Amino acid sequence: PEEHLAPLRAARASGRTGVPGQRAALPDREIVPGELLDLPGRRLRALWTPGHTPGHVCLHLEEAHPVLERRQAAEGDTGRGRLFSGDHLLPEISPHIGLYEDPDDTTVTDPLGDYLDSLERVAALAPAEVLPAHQYAFTDAPGRVRALLRHHEERLSGLLALLTTPLTPWRLAEAMEWNRPWEQIPYGSRTIAVSEAEAHLRRLVKLGRAEAVPGSDPVTYQAV
Repeated sequence: PEEHLAPLRAARASGRTGVPGQRAALPDREIVPGELLDLPGRRLRALWTPGHTPGHVCLHLEEAHPVLERRQAAEGDTGRGRLFSGDHLLPEISPHIGLYEDPDDTTVTDPLGDYLDSLERVAALAPAEVLPAHQYAFTDAPGRVRALLRHHEERLSGLLALLTTPLTPWRLAEAMEWNRPWEQIPYGSRTIAVSEAEAHLRRLVKLGRAEAVPGSDPVTYQAV
């Protein structure tokens, strides 16, 4: 809507975009999913975990935890190594899952589906400890994964209830529940919210639970 675009255009015209870098940083080494990193004396394996971003990776330190693994074994639990989980797995936050697409690429992506699949792979590792990019270190990665899977299934069910009436991704985002009322969400963050609504719509369409309304412009979606 124009009332949303106007302040964004004004910020861009004044140079106040809030973007820390205009160009992506160039990598200085290649990280191959499934392989050990070139780190002498350590076993640090790269795990490709797309979802939060297409190229997100976690790093699994395949070495016995000096404290937790002995304690967990005494309690009858299992745990293996430590997981540097980045933004993929956080103790209390559900990371943003949105769209990151090349406008010249016609591939229809499913970032939420990618994220859920990546969560399952991380749960299967059952690391003794998770070291995330935000908040604090925690244990019981499989339990946290189960909670996130439930969260997104509930989110999808809630969206289906909203889609009994055809909605654009923007109108759907307005109607969704966020951590604050829509009117209090900054304009730039609203764009991120719409991207997350679109990612959930992609998942519903792929599952055959929602569909685009033929001939709608802008495109609206409805539950099936």
